[in-house]
Amino acid sequence: MQVEINQVNAVTKEINLNIPSAEVDVAYAKYLKKAAKDISVPGFRKGKAPLNAVERMYADKIKNYFIEDYTVEVFRKVVEENNIKYLSMPDVKDIQWEKGSDMTIQIEIEHEPVLEFKQIEGLTVPYKPKDLEAEVDNFIIELQKSNCRVIDVETAGEQDTVEVEISFQHNNENYTRTGILYSGIDKEQGMLPELLDLKIGDTAQVKLTGIDIVEAIDDDKLPLDNEAEYDCHIMVNSISRPDYPELDDEFAKDMEFDSMEDMKAKIRDDLRLKNEHTNINIEIDALITKLFIENQFPLPVKTIKHLVEDQIKDIKNDKVQEYYYQYYYIAYSSILVKNYITDNLLRLMPIELTDEMIEEYITHLAILKNMGSEAYKENYMSDISSEDIATDAKEYFILRQIAQTCEFVIEEETEEENNIEPEMEKSEEEQ
Repeated sequence: MQVEINQVNAVTKEINLNIPSAEVDVAYAKYLKKAAKDISVPGFRKGKAPLNAVERMYADKIKNYFIEDYTVEVFRKVVEENNIKYLSMPDVKDIQWEKGSDMTIQIEIEHEPVLEFKQIEGLTVPYKPKDLEAEVDNFIIELQKSNCRVIDVETAGEQDTVEVEISFQHNNENYTRTGILYSGIDKEQGMLPELLDLKIGDTAQVKLTGIDIVEAIDDDKLPLDNEAEYDCHIMVNSISRPDYPELDDEFAKDMEFDSMEDMKAKIRDDLRLKNEHTNINIEIDALITKLFIENQFPLPVKTIKHLVEDQIKDIKNDKVQEYYYQYYYIAYSSILVKNYITDNLLRLMPIELTDEMIEEYITHLAILKNMGSEAYKENYMSDISSEDIATDAKEYFILRQIAQTCEFVIEEETEEENNIEPEMEKSEEEQ
């Protein structure tokens, strides 16, 4: 068998195989003999018909099944003999074979890239660290939200929650369902201006798309056209809005602090360590983004699509499926970018991990979870016991080592420098 391996790009190889006819014919004869045992031919008991009769009656089907099985067998052999590493399923691009002739097979595989970085250390890296004061304010706002109460009101105002009866027609069939809509002027945020100033018992005519109705009544089994607009008659059942407490000294006292300033000071102290370790991860992510932008490489698009499609296969709603396709595509792309960059950094800059380093890494993870190290070990015992913890720790320390040589510059997020999604789209086009 002749094997020719061509590098298509950094993550794709083309494997061309030529198997001599004598070798293929032997394999085909064995396959035919085995297949004939399970085939019925009129006039013969099952499995007892002559091979030429079986082949004459089922020639195309047998040939197709043989080619499929034999291709898998040959590919596995080539992979083992040539120590080929690949991702996901191989893509069989072409097979040519007729009985008595050589078989030619062309297969494309995706694999991890081998990267050579232009520069690793001493980079200027734009990033957006978490501001401790902003984190304190956000924490207090979350406290405010968790202590709000929902009150019933008579008249719908901006951003109120409105429970309604929705009546509409689809395919000449009348439907009435109870659902939740929101009153307000911002249509892009899913609010309806038509609901403003309505009172309980009032009615209105509104246009809603199929997906709007499905989301309002929380029933994705309703057989509506997602994009179509429906004339809907609605009646208001109830109106509610959140009533947030004022952020003042009285609120702080209710939270068992002496004053708002005292509350902020204690929250600041509690959040300081987590904020520092969160910013370590932000530096690491920014460094990976910088390395990707400065050393662009294509991503294994077929592998990413396979992973994404597996995640969304059970989503029935087309619009929701489209949203999650984009979401998972970006997520998997980001994961692979990080994996490929860190794998190649460790290849170029091997690091020897000590028990102390693993403990330090576990402490870092525990702080991010607001836990002590021992509590983290107890709650995440299976993660710590796996081999992944050592790999993750190595990646953490090699990136921290490189980060210490870099200058991190606080910069506003821009599409070009801080968002790697456009670069990923470019990589897909290159493939």
